[in-house]
Amino acid sequence: MQKIFKRISVILIFIPLLSYANQLEFVAEELPPFHFYDADKKPTGALVEVIEALMIQTQLSGIVKLMPFARSFDLTSKKKNTFMISLMKSTERKNHFQWVGQIYKSTAFLVGLRNRTDINLSNIEDTKSFVVGTIRGYHSEKYLRKNGFTTPENLHLSVNYKHMWNMLFGQRIDFILTNFVAIDTEMKSIGLKKKDIKTVLALHDFPGDLFIATGVNTSSETVAALSVGLQQIKADGTYRKIMDKWGL
Repeated sequence: MQKIFKRISVILIFIPLLSYANQLEFVAEELPPFHFYDADKKPTGALVEVIEALMIQTQLSGIVKLMPFARSFDLTSKKKNTFMISLMKSTERKNHFQWVGQIYKSTAFLVGLRNRTDINLSNIEDTKSFVVGTIRGYHSEKYLRKNGFTTPENLHLSVNYKHMWNMLFGQRIDFILTNFVAIDTEMKSIGLKKKDIKTVLALHDFPGDLFIATGVNTSSETVAALSVGLQQIKADGTYRKIMDKWGL
């Protein structure tokens, strides 16, 4: 009887500890159509739905929080069980994070105003006589700095996409380095029109894969469970249905 009691006690203690360990936090900046706030100020978007499907598949529990990129990056690198929803896997970041798996593949472009007729670019070097904007802390900032861009001479850093687009339309910068897929939703949300912009240069050497990533303090077992779950929702068509729903 005493042995049975001890065994039950161990089980009762273990269950809440396991439940607590599985409380995951998924963070990202506000970036439609991938992750943004809906009319009720709740996180929504294509990649938010992928995370929700992943939680169902793995039977883990998690919450999505939106915050500036720099904060989400710092939080993920330091806090256990915190995951960035969509992070580019650069050489500098490779060994500082654990990579769950690819959540989206994109292509980077330099985008400018359609009414600018003074622009004729053939490569990134041609851009250095102009000012290029991106989000502070993004890999695009490192990419531009690596290619010789400096602030404030020809590089401008914004805290969010709303400020970045308003800088372009206010003609305070000449180009934006961005993922063209998200442009339509971003611009609609701030009252700008996609027809007023154009792609001026594709950056084929810019890494286009976005990954779910977490810091080194998260257990490898949790990372493995999520990685397998992500592969499963891709294999069973769940991922594709979500992408199709959002026009991606």
